[in-house]
Amino acid sequence: MITLREYQQEAVNAFFNGVRSGQKSGIICAPTGSGKSAIMAAICKTMQETYPSTKILIATHAYELIEQDAKTLKNYFPNADIGLYSAGLNQKSVNNKVIFAGIQSAFRHSFEFGKIDLLIVDESHRINQKETTQYGKFIKNLKVANPNLVILGLSATPYRMKEGLQYEGEDPLFDGLYYDISVIDLIKQGYLCPVISKGGIDQIDLTNVHITAGDYNIKELESAANKPELTKTAVNEIIEYSKSRKSVLIFTTGINHAKNVCAEIKSRGYECRTITGKTPAGEREKILTDYKNEKFKFLTNVNVLTTGFDNPKIDVIALLISTKSCAKYVQMVGRGMRLAPNKTDCLLLDFGSNVIRHGCIDEIIPPHKKLKSSPGDAPVRECPTCHTISHISINICPECGFVFPKKDPHDSHAYEGAVISTDREWLDVEEINYTRHMKTGKPDSVRIDFYTNKRTKPYPFWLLLEYPGYPKERARKYIRMCKGKAITTDDALNEAPQWLQPKRIEIKKNKETGFYEILSFDMPEETEIERPQTLMSFGL
Repeated sequence: MITLREYQQEAVNAFFNGVRSGQKSGIICAPTGSGKSAIMAAICKTMQETYPSTKILIATHAYELIEQDAKTLKNYFPNADIGLYSAGLNQKSVNNKVIFAGIQSAFRHSFEFGKIDLLIVDESHRINQKETTQYGKFIKNLKVANPNLVILGLSATPYRMKEGLQYEGEDPLFDGLYYDISVIDLIKQGYLCPVISKGGIDQIDLTNVHITAGDYNIKELESAANKPELTKTAVNEIIEYSKSRKSVLIFTTGINHAKNVCAEIKSRGYECRTITGKTPAGEREKILTDYKNEKFKFLTNVNVLTTGFDNPKIDVIALLISTKSCAKYVQMVGRGMRLAPNKTDCLLLDFGSNVIRHGCIDEIIPPHKKLKSSPGDAPVRECPTCHTISHISINICPECGFVFPKKDPHDSHAYEGAVISTDREWLDVEEINYTRHMKTGKPDSVRIDFYTNKRTKPYPFWLLLEYPGYPKERARKYIRMCKGKAITTDDALNEAPQWLQPKRIEIKKNKETGFYEILSFDMPEETEIERPQTLMSFGL
């Protein structure tokens, strides 16, 4: 039996609150390792118990995910009426109350499923906005059968390179967020392991690699990455850094590249395997099973294990690939962030300048429909001695103690890159002020001003109780934390003076807007201020 974590239950509640308020589609943004399958299972169980006639379809792109999600639901809800629809699994059930389907098998046969009330898409960032794609055709036909279809997407990266966030802009795929779970919050709470990063001594030379469809041209990229000398030096570093580690997952640019890296590792006397899109299903399953059972340590792959692959023992990720896609970058790094016994962190070895290009995984700026240009490089730098990558604000390397020289204010070419951001600051709260915030054409909200000894201006925070979706859930979360019960703006303004008040706030400057954001609140106990405190993060 699965017991939901607090944030998982909040995500489930947020979904149902959103649907009750009329939101027909939305996303639960949940990092790799946060337990998306448990959230889906709880939603299915609640739907089936509350509305027994409800029919639910969970769609995804890989049969491994189908099996994994179905198994989780069965563990959480043993009485569930479950069916599978997947050519890869040799099953095509359409009459069960909960059906797990592979989109490749199902999209041509959408009308066979009858009236679907709830469509859940696992790894929903794979949905393209065009109606001519597999998901586009499938969703269009499901809406013909049921115009009131509710759609829930789950993804760690709900954005696409050309389309931006999937719940923004004109004619978005989803109406908005149901809930957002932050990476840094899960690391703080001990649900994900931290990541440390080292840039490879030799990097892929991208000089002659062009951009095709928003990312590096795959043939040119493989040509640049699949160089014998680069492969040798990269393998040297991978083997050296992973001596005391258990499981190494290596991302490569193509089949030949993956095989060459694998052969180089084997030439050093280590066991290594390779998985590509052309690996037969039975062989692939055997390789992954042996890998999880630690029968060998090194595994190379080509665009196969980027999403949906679950092996908590992975404690080294090696990127022998470059990508312009921040979603792909986050997904690859996420493969190593799950918890496992005796695992304290995951080491990221980057040979493609991806950390430098995209920055901290907890503060990725996704493609934004309103942004006409790139937000620029990440505010981080690499130690020249041990190649550990830290935030630009760190003056002494946390790994080897190297003291970074002061940057020339006229030099605009600082070396940059990072994995977990450190430019956050805790401030003592001296005074709190609550006011009604009114904006033309928008519902009233509560503005909370936190005054600290940092500056004379306050740090604002808004409670958007009258707004749909995630903004409302975020406001309710704050009120619960303060031991309040308000559900409307008027209620909040009336009872706010009696709320438990934060002692400290954690702030960070938003690189895109230039304004400071409040990330977390440090709450005292109700009766004794010296008791242990509770940290509450809002995933910004």
